[in-house]
Amino acid sequence: MSTSDPSALRERVLECDDDLAGLLTLLLSRANRRQMWLMFLDDRQRLGDPIMPMDDYPENPDGIVSTDDLGDLPHAGLLVHRAEMIRGVSNNAAIVFVWERLGPRSIDKETAAWARSMAQAARELGAPLRAQFLLHDGGIRQLYPDDYIS
Repeated sequence: MSTSDPSALRERVLECDDDLAGLLTLLLSRANRRQMWLMFLDDRQRLGDPIMPMDDYPENPDGIVSTDDLGDLPHAGLLVHRAEMIRGVSNNAAIVFVWERLGPRSIDKETAAWARSMAQAARELGAPLRAQFLLHDGGIRQLYPDDYIS
């Protein structure tokens, strides 16, 4: 299977998180700027559509935002609600977040805060969050609860 063929990459079954990390490394390589990638996995655990970068997310995941449909809620809660809505209409099975930022492999406070808040919001909503990753200057690493729960 060619790694330069996007359709071949989409056919990879990502049975474990190491498989997912390997695919993300091929797709994203290393950080270029501060942004978040919203990705999905289909019911066969393959990369689904859409793949969405977002570079204007707030610094504070717990800041309150007002919406017409959901009322007042934290930014992280809104992002998980919207991700879950997109997952449902796109017939995907799971959500993946990749936090991209320039800097070293170590977990910074902002990334930890976002990962923690997103995991909590996904639990509260019952959204199927498969994994979260940090894309940094040197590549990609998976974020585990020990990385962001203090």
